[in-house]
This record gives sequence, structure tokens and C-alpha cells, in this order.
Amino acid sequence: MATSRRIQADRLRDFCTQLFKAVGTPSDIAVVEARILVNSDLKGHLSHGVFQIPGYIQSIEDKGLIPDGTPEIVRQTASTAFVDSKLCWGHYAGEWCMNLAIEKARTTGMGSVSITNSHHIGRLGEYAEQAAAAGFASLLVTGGKSAGGASPFGGAEGALGTNPIAFGFPSADGRHFVSDFATTAIAGAKIHIARIKGTELPPGSIIDKHGHPSVDPEDFFAGGRLLVFGGYKGYAISLVTCLLGGLAGVVPNSGDVGGTYFQAIDIGAFQPLEDYQSAVQSFMNDFRAIPPAPGFSEVMVPGDPERNKEAEQLREGIDLPEKICQELLEYAEKYSVTATLG
Repeated sequence: MATSRRIQADRLRDFCTQLFKAVGTPSDIAVVEARILVNSDLKGHLSHGVFQIPGYIQSIEDKGLIPDGTPEIVRQTASTAFVDSKLCWGHYAGEWCMNLAIEKARTTGMGSVSITNSHHIGRLGEYAEQAAAAGFASLLVTGGKSAGGASPFGGAEGALGTNPIAFGFPSADGRHFVSDFATTAIAGAKIHIARIKGTELPPGSIIDKHGHPSVDPEDFFAGGRLLVFGGYKGYAISLVTCLLGGLAGVVPNSGDVGGTYFQAIDIGAFQPLEDYQSAVQSFMNDFRAIPPAPGFSEVMVPGDPERNKEAEQLREGIDLPEKICQELLEYAEKYSVTATLG
């Protein structure tokens, strides 16, 4: 099993902020990027946290990510907007687009934003939490094709991305309902984390290059493929993410569709927000009160595992694999960043 170290969230945020500034990111954007990435680590999703930073910096060096860029509205109506991210930082663009969707929903009851030319925006649940904290329900998807990615139901070749979908609903006690999942059985970056940690994958996540089920991460990197969850039902939902994401525009002369779609819903347009939030709290508490089945310590609802992990790691520090720490420190040295991980 690979070694790891505990790093306090504030220290990790400061380190990331300084590193992002060193590669040409304005301070306000660097702060947003660091906060969102460390949030993913705090909540236990290492696959979408600072593990991604070396790839992002490589994209900056290759001119595939513009560190000082900002999104731009290409066209809009009172309730919709089409945004060109212009290859700026994806997390910054994601938060910016959700704020825009919320602003439009506050005025019209529902706000929808599609985005093109986007770099990786990370964990969709971050933006569902953002909307819920503001008192809005939300739906988000990122979808598209990916040669060599997940096999469609019944298919022998890879063709789909991990194509995540997320939902958020506000609760009166702040323990919001937030569900965020890939439409593949496992997110692609989680295979990288399993490889780093030296752990097996859950059964049913991947097949090897010969089409046989496997739990070994190395089989994926040797030509294996992801599997969609839930058979033909998960396959259908994966295609839905492509079609909703495709509101960002169809690739010319290809018929290919995909992109990222944000939707915010003003609950107050349907009923008093406070009444709904109280009902959501009561509704979820009913499930939490159900006696756990053998092998389980409690019944949780979406959002609970992340909150529990965040509370633990705020106390004890983020458990970060040493390999990830060393890669971050190498980039810090390369760009003369004096901040340390401790």
C-alpha cells in the first residue's frame, strides 16, 4: 500500500494558490481554483482534487489552458446563456456559469447555461452545492464521446466519456441533498488514484483489453475500457448527458454532440423556499432514521458521505498520497514557489 501524509486544508489551499499564481493565474482566479480543488479532496474525492494539478499545468505549458482567461457570454435570453469559456480555468468557469444560471433563475424562475471551449471543470457536485447553498435546486451534466472510453451497452469498443450528472436540493439544516455520479461504473480518474494507492477497483467497473471483467487498474491502462453503470439504463443516461451538453453546440460536419450544461431552479417560483427546505430536511431525516441493514452502520442520503469525510479531514488533515505530494512539490520547485505542504 502506498504511503500518504496528512495536510491541513488551509495549508494545501495556500500552496495551490501560490502555485497557480506562479503559472500566470490572477489572484482572484487562483483563490477560486485552489478552494474548489481542495474541497474535492476534503470531501474524499481525490480523483478530482489536487491530483489533477500536474495535468493542468502541462495544459498551460501546451497552451491548452489559458490561466488568465475569463468566460464570455456569446448569446443570451432572460433565462438562458451560451458561454464561451475560452479555455480558461475550468473550475472558475464552472462557478461563474452556475452563478449566472442562479442570477437568471432568480429573475425568471429557471436559468440554463451551456458552455463551450471548457477546460476540465472538476466535480459537478461542487456547483450543485453552490446552488443549494443559495437556495436553488440544480441539474448539471457533462457529456460527450471519447474514443477508447466507456463501451456502450452491447458494444465491443469504447465510445463514451465518464459523462457525469449531478443534482442538488437545499435543506433547512444546511445538509443539502447533493448527488453527483459518473454514468460509468467508476470515474476515470479514480482508476488513477487506485493505481497510485495500489488498491483494486470495485467489481463491474472495467473490462480488460480482451473484454473480460477485471478489478486491476493496470488492465485499464493496458487497453481496457470503462463500463457504464446499470446496463442499458446507465447507457441511456450517458447519452442524455451528451444531448443536454450538446446545447453548447454541435461539432461541424460530425453530428457529434457534447459539452456542459448548468440549470438552476428558483424554488420560490413554485412555493415558499423555507417550506420546501424544511420539507427536504424532514424527508431526508426519515431515511436517515431507518435502521441499517447488516454490514452498515447507518443509512445516509446523497451528500452525507462527503460531509462526514469533510468533517474528519478538517480535524485530522487531508490524507494525500505521497506520490501526489511529491509531484506537486516538483512543480513548486520548477516555478520557484516558496509555499510548502508541511
